[in-house]
Amino acid sequence: MGKSAPVADYVYFNHSIHVSKGVGCSTCHGSVDQMPLMFQANSLLMEWCLNCHRNSEMALRPLDKVYDMTWQPAANQSEIGKQLQKERNIRSTIELTSCSTCHR
Repeated sequence: MGKSAPVADYVYFNHSIHVSKGVGCSTCHGSVDQMPLMFQANSLLMEWCLNCHRNSEMALRPLDKVYDMTWQPAANQSEIGKQLQKERNIRSTIELTSCSTCHR
């Protein structure tokens, strides 16, 4: 795999907000525990991020599973995720996909 480009200066990204809301490491980085050498498992391009921000319920997991590389979404993940969105006060899709959420 080639070296990935750093996030552009005009893109704001904060790991801690994702972790504290229940987005697991493997969601974006892949199964790092299975990588002999670390590589970029996903594109991390704007379209990829927006797809997650539009369907954030699918990425949410119990907070004690954020670092669990083997976690898999349940069959009713959409339902579980919507409940977690409410409990964790996750912003609406309109807010999550607003340009100013990620661009400064």
